[in-house]
Amino acid sequence: MKKLMMLVSLSLCSCSDYIIDPRASKHPKELIRDKIECESLIKENVNSIVRLVDGDTLMRKCLSNRGHSILN
Repeated sequence: MKKLMMLVSLSLCSCSDYIIDPRASKHPKELIRDKIECESLIKENVNSIVRLVDGDTLMRKCLSNRGHSILN
């Protein structure tokens, strides 16, 4: 059972590939700061199960709301 949980969690974690286009973003110099702030906002306001399942979607939404262009 433990191995199954590890396998499932690794497979879910590996599909968090998104590309941020800094040239198309409104403020490309603030990309790293915005990414760190989005990660901390998600960590503070969402429980760990939702973060595991929808963390990538939440990160994309947070960065796109801050004016960054997400390609995937």
